[in-house]
Amino acid sequence: MRFVFPGDKIGYAEEYVVGKGVYEENGELFAAVAGELTVKDKTINVNSVKEIPEIKRGDVVLGKVVDVRNSLALVELSRKRGVERELKHTGIAALHISNVQNEYLKDLNQVIGYMDILKARIIDADMLKLSTKDGDMGVLKAYCSKCKQELHRDGNVLKCSNCGNVERRKLSSDYGKGGWD
Repeated sequence: MRFVFPGDKIGYAEEYVVGKGVYEENGELFAAVAGELTVKDKTINVNSVKEIPEIKRGDVVLGKVVDVRNSLALVELSRKRGVERELKHTGIAALHISNVQNEYLKDLNQVIGYMDILKARIIDADMLKLSTKDGDMGVLKAYCSKCKQELHRDGNVLKCSNCGNVERRKLSSDYGKGGWD
């Protein structure tokens, strides 16, 4: 057994069957992850030192709002609670207006803004659907829609110290605290 790094050439497709943690490019085999190289029954594997976390239903994740449309916010996920590694899923998650809060909401733009940092719960891992209905879920950090400066909490509203703009969001109980665990 030997330790390999991502991109290390580890063999040829004629010699081995591609296993876990390995990819093929032009007949050559390379390590996709850092870990221990093993061969069993002609299958070559790289067993990762640390597994990249999978997202499951019920997981709490952190992400940035990259688009807000009519009844849908698109969120780029970055972290999973309790795990310090990047996420395996690099796709965009969806937060539907019906999953934002328990009360009726007519306009998603009233409570979610572009570039907001959200704490949300995964309600469908396959389709990457989110919910912020729980009290501790919601916006952790927000920016002024007029001047793009960070908004500061003042009771249940957010105020911009630069231009004086006042905005509302579906706030997490952790808003402005810097942490999310």
